[in-house]
Amino acid sequence: MSGRPIGDEVLVRRAARGVAVQAAALVAMAMLLLIALVTLVFVRGQTGAADDLLRSAIATADDVGDPPAGTWLVMTNPSGAVASPGLPDELLPELASLRAHATSQVQLITVENDEGEYRIASGVTNGKPVQAVLNLATAHKERTRLLQAAGVAALLGLLLAGLLGVLIGRRAVRPLAQALTLQRAFVADAGHELRTPLTLLSTRAQVLERALRRGGASAEVLDDADGVVDDTRRLAEVVDDLLAAADPRGTEEYEPVDLVSVARDVAETAGAHAEQAGVRLSWETDRDSAPALGSPSAIRRATIALVDNAIDHTPRDGAVRITVRRQRGEVILAVSDTGPGIGPEAAQRILRRFDSGGHRAGRAHYGLGLALAHDVANRLGGQLRLAPSEVGATFELVLPALGEAGPRKG
Repeated sequence: MSGRPIGDEVLVRRAARGVAVQAAALVAMAMLLLIALVTLVFVRGQTGAADDLLRSAIATADDVGDPPAGTWLVMTNPSGAVASPGLPDELLPELASLRAHATSQVQLITVENDEGEYRIASGVTNGKPVQAVLNLATAHKERTRLLQAAGVAALLGLLLAGLLGVLIGRRAVRPLAQALTLQRAFVADAGHELRTPLTLLSTRAQVLERALRRGGASAEVLDDADGVVDDTRRLAEVVDDLLAAADPRGTEEYEPVDLVSVARDVAETAGAHAEQAGVRLSWETDRDSAPALGSPSAIRRATIALVDNAIDHTPRDGAVRITVRRQRGEVILAVSDTGPGIGPEAAQRILRRFDSGGHRAGRAHYGLGLALAHDVANRLGGQLRLAPSEVGATFELVLPALGEAGPRKG
């Protein structure tokens, strides 16, 4: 018994079905337009041919006993109107009315009754009124056969388009699904390999912190030890978050996240990096809390990436500031620096992965921080934007405020 498809296989099938539906819809539109065009041309051709036949019949009429095939002739003589055999009696009153107004210019009109539809031409030949009547039933039958054939062709075209759409969709999406599977596998393997050393590191950090407390270490050393313990715990949360994101069977669960607390914690965590770089790091807000719905570890990672990027681009004796505010239905966490800023040409590519924005001294940089923050913002239904700034650069992580809107479903 085959198992139920999960993960990337589901994505492939959904994408293939989407391509098939789109291809079928496009073919349907094209077929409908083609059928409409062919029908219009065919009907106009039929009408033109019928009118030419009727005009020719009037011009050459000399006896009602020998009309062109499919037509009847009506002529007048001293004893009255004479018609070809088989002319429906229901048309006689209409023909008499039209005959009374006949001129040398042939007049054409279509008449419908319970018996069918007829095309009537009225004119004057050799000084006498002459009329030709054509039964349009044959033309209607030909038109019906044409529409039936076009409908069958359209159905076959739709079926073929659907099959081709599924085939093309699978072939087109399969490489992307394979790449996604490899990416998930890499993240999962890397996260799994990191969990054991992180667990050991966390345990050793806690043992070291307790030993320092028993040994009567200074408050500054104890604060640093507490920071190491907190950092290892948060790093373990990051790994767990990556493993959860790599699991194709799981769905992300969001919870209220206070961006004021995030700003405060990140400022404390990045303080050592800022001090080492000779940069003043501060944070401020105009409210006690600013909750948004999301993943605590993901938002924290995005904020750390923004702060780390700002510190690395700020010269010594410069400043980096984290601010949190609420504007309408959004919570905005902004990171500003006093660095050289970002030019218009660079603003178009700074969110690309592996674009480090130029050479920077010190640690190796891979240009992933802003891309990571951008992805987190999009995943949570917000955005990462470059705000106008007179000095340096200001990046704003914008998220829907809790109670206003939740994250977009992908």
